[in-house]
Amino acid sequence: MAMSIKPYLQLVRLPNIFTAAADSLAGWLLVRGTFQEPGRWLPLVVASMATYAAGIALNDVFDYAIDLDERPDRPLPSGQVSRRFAAWLGGALLVLGPISAALSGSWASLGVALALAGCVLAYDAGLKRTALGPEVMGACRGLNLLLGMSQAADLGGPMGWLAAGSLALFVTGVTWISRSETESGRTDRLLVGMTLQDVAFLGFLAVALQPRRFPMMSPDRPPILPLEGLLVILLAAWTVNAAGARAVREPTPARFQRAVKTGVLSLVWLNVGLVAAVRGPAPALVVAALWIPAFVLGRWLNST
Repeated sequence: MAMSIKPYLQLVRLPNIFTAAADSLAGWLLVRGTFQEPGRWLPLVVASMATYAAGIALNDVFDYAIDLDERPDRPLPSGQVSRRFAAWLGGALLVLGPISAALSGSWASLGVALALAGCVLAYDAGLKRTALGPEVMGACRGLNLLLGMSQAADLGGPMGWLAAGSLALFVTGVTWISRSETESGRTDRLLVGMTLQDVAFLGFLAVALQPRRFPMMSPDRPPILPLEGLLVILLAAWTVNAAGARAVREPTPARFQRAVKTGVLSLVWLNVGLVAAVRGPAPALVVAALWIPAFVLGRWLNST
């Protein structure tokens, strides 16, 4: 049974779906700081996961002709999954995302979910092949974090927007690197991506250093200097840059793909760092738990 279901799990990049869940869950914790009212935050997490899976499945549907040449081992070009099934699955999940967000009882959440679904579809349908492709992909992840903050006043305020913008910039960098994952010897896109990632890290640190500017903050929390959150963000920065440096020294598809995978899996830890800085280590540990299935499944299924 495992062999028969694996192509379908690979189609939606199952390990990455947990990183999408980390975005919206972290967004909720940043502005609410509590797991109370699961009827409000759980639909947002489900919406994130469904929309991400939809985007990945539809990406392979639209890229079928290209993947026949460049990635023949993927589920669709290899014939393990039919294009018709992938298209129906992607379409159904893309609709499920906003529906789930609406079930949270917030018009703002529905609006952000619709914007996210629109960006996902626009990216898959053609924008990914333009110069705007990485930026649109980054916007998708920024909106994903914003979805978790969508029920707070002003969508989390200035710090919430800075966090979402930093996440968008980081994923833009990851996407630039991914554009070279089937090539050898070319490092220009890699260097652009690494630069964007490092600028994003500065944004994450800025958010972590101003935790008291988030709404619904308890008077005895957080500390003036949130060491736990800063440490997690700095460790993520070191790991991502180390993977990028190895790709610079050895610009091969395997190294590029490793740099992309490292960037994708680090998304969970960036969310953990932000939550730890703003709300403390306890809620951050719940977000960190999402890294476990992402990592374990990532050893069995490709993340790119």
